[in-house]
Amino acid sequence: MHVSADEVPPVDPADYPGVALAYDIAVESYALAERRRDAVHQRIDTLLSFVTTVTVAALIVVVSVFENPDLRSPLLWAAGGVYVLLVLAGLAARSWGSLRQISPKLLYEQWLHLDEAEFRNRMIYWAGEHAAEAQKVTIRKATVATGMATLFVVEGALFLIWLIRMAQGT
Repeated sequence: MHVSADEVPPVDPADYPGVALAYDIAVESYALAERRRDAVHQRIDTLLSFVTTVTVAALIVVVSVFENPDLRSPLLWAAGGVYVLLVLAGLAARSWGSLRQISPKLLYEQWLHLDEAEFRNRMIYWAGEHAAEAQKVTIRKATVATGMATLFVVEGALFLIWLIRMAQGT
């Protein structure tokens, strides 16, 4: 929903004494949204690093342990495909969506003439709108990170089945 800055319903501070407290929470909500987004990005980055390390290390170990590993196995190629899908999902999730904030240009051009109560009212309103959007973006990214972990389990299972079949000679 897009509402212009002038369409925010006015609030009379006498009727709403909690505006001053809500304003502080609204301002802090931007920093909280950034911390949450950064935590999800760190989770994605950690998964990408860990999965890549394990995948490469596992292949190196197999090639050094088995005399003639079956590198044409559909299981190995499927595991590789899952790995590529996992990496693409992580890279895409990092770039999907951004956090919105109150623009200093908007403040300068449209809010500087406002009295303190109206300024706080608009800030609270827009911080709420932006916090709701940030929560959606962060949840989407976290869902992808969970999917990445699931794909890693699938990749590991395919790789393990491939390894067991090679060890049994089948």
